[in-house]
Amino acid sequence: MISAECNDISPKLRPFVQMVEGLAKILGSDCEVLLHDTSCPERSIVACANGHVTGRSLGSPMSVYGLQLISSDVFRKSRYVHTYTAKTNNGKLIKCGVIAIRDGIGEIIGLLCLHFDTAKAAAARELLEELFPSDWSADMEPINEFFGREIEDVFNNTFQEMKGLFDKPISELSKPQKKTVIKNLIESGFFLMKGAVEYIAREMGNSKFTIYGYIREIERG
Repeated sequence: MISAECNDISPKLRPFVQMVEGLAKILGSDCEVLLHDTSCPERSIVACANGHVTGRSLGSPMSVYGLQLISSDVFRKSRYVHTYTAKTNNGKLIKCGVIAIRDGIGEIIGLLCLHFDTAKAAAARELLEELFPSDWSADMEPINEFFGREIEDVFNNTFQEMKGLFDKPISELSKPQKKTVIKNLIESGFFLMKGAVEYIAREMGNSKFTIYGYIREIERG
């Protein structure tokens, strides 16, 4: 049910591996439980149970929405569990919960994530009413989430949205337009992943040093 690369897990996160296994046993095979190391978002999953729910496994990257969360000042300062409804790549409706794991100074070092497949909800109504709070509904507007098996999947999905902003290829954009794309990518948490700068450089037809220059200009305001 559970797989984990214990030798590679940060000592501060290692105690949560057993929690991943315990939650998966309690909540059943329809609930995926993941432990993320936020210091390495491009292969953040270090413990995984019931990965068939989103199709991910050990070494898979953080989801697009997960990157947005750890880039959000509101989430970083929150003390509570963040819950939302999402649709997977194949349209599966899942109920999600995210718990931030913090170190001794309050910095987020990991995420404990639960993804519950709601497909059997109608047949298990009585049980589900005990598991889910009354303020949750399948009619809630879900976030169109993307769960990548590989880091290239996350790169391609995120960048595809940027391509829709303009009526010509990204490589033909002017410098101000390219900076607009990069600013949006910074805000989405895209550049938290290793290899992101090189990927954008290839797509834009620039050197990685040019991309770093754009980033510095944007950060200076």
